[in-house]
Amino acid sequence: MNPELRTRSFEPLTRAVIDLDAIARNYRLLRGRVGDRAIFAVVKADAYGHGAAAVSRRLAREGADRFAVANADEGVALRRAGVGGEILLLSCAEPGDLPRQLAYGLTPALYDPEQAEAVLAAADRLSRVVRVHLEVDTGMGRAGIRPEELDRILGLLKGSRRVRLAGTFANLSAADDPRSPATERQVAILRETVARMRDAGVEPGLVHLANSAGILAHPDSWFDGVRPGLALYGIAPSDAIDAEGLEPAMTIETRVIAVRRLPAGIPLGYGGRFVTERPSTVAVLPIGYHDGFRRSFSGSVSVLLRGRKAPVVGSVSMDITLVDATATGAERGDRAVCLGRDGDASVTAWDLARAAGTIPYEILCGIGPRMARVDRGEGRGA
Repeated sequence: MNPELRTRSFEPLTRAVIDLDAIARNYRLLRGRVGDRAIFAVVKADAYGHGAAAVSRRLAREGADRFAVANADEGVALRRAGVGGEILLLSCAEPGDLPRQLAYGLTPALYDPEQAEAVLAAADRLSRVVRVHLEVDTGMGRAGIRPEELDRILGLLKGSRRVRLAGTFANLSAADDPRSPATERQVAILRETVARMRDAGVEPGLVHLANSAGILAHPDSWFDGVRPGLALYGIAPSDAIDAEGLEPAMTIETRVIAVRRLPAGIPLGYGGRFVTERPSTVAVLPIGYHDGFRRSFSGSVSVLLRGRKAPVVGSVSMDITLVDATATGAERGDRAVCLGRDGDASVTAWDLARAAGTIPYEILCGIGPRMARVDRGEGRGA
């Protein structure tokens, strides 16, 4: 084999380009909004597909010292990547895993009466103080200690020899809809819960409730701290919420690997569901549903070629997508933007989500493991 071929590196044709500096600017904008309140940067689900390690390190350079993940595996990965500060486990902190959580300096949450009792019992067998946060259910109905269960848990906390309550939190269920009365109710319930805790002689620690929508639209939900997720990555939680100043941080791009110039009447893709109605230029893109470019995008979204929209035609397959480039022109090697901006045109996460009948969170988190991530900005290689 030619030695040059063994050593030459090629950039991936299909990749997600992450602008770490945009994420840093979004963090600064949110910091300016909430003042000196604590900010838990939510980097679960690999920072919503943006790369948790690189994002967390970049945010740490902006002064972020609190992070939130779903489970211990995500927290351990951050520690191994050199991320310091508090790492809160929001969704899963099993008592049998407590030694590992503590070894890596992770903060478990108590979110279920039986789980809380088991964590407190495990903690009391240790020779060190264990910091925890308490999740309360203010109306989400998903997890957290319900009002009628609170006295029991407070009694256990008061009786524990090792556990220190460092924070109390809840999750907003409808903050992305400013018209919903649910947010006001949840804020009131959390205030009442905190008052009950203090009356019982249990200090709640740092109280936090607001997600991205709460930060942007519901100042009453800010309490002592906030937990931005989607807003960090530059995306509005809904059309009803003003997200001015936020910058989308992810661009998904690929390259045209072939150009087909076809007459009218040619069926395209699996099932031949699309048939050319005129002589057409069809560009072949090496991206498909394994990469997170969903089959439901077939016939319902466009990519950007040469700064103009080129509709997806035929069925998106596992590895290949076809687009009608008749109006844009295309040659092999041209850049195609599947998410992001090219000149004055853009394809947003909300565009893709609406086409798939879902939300931007699922679009971002659904980007497949085959998709290469390329970081841009000051955090590159940190």
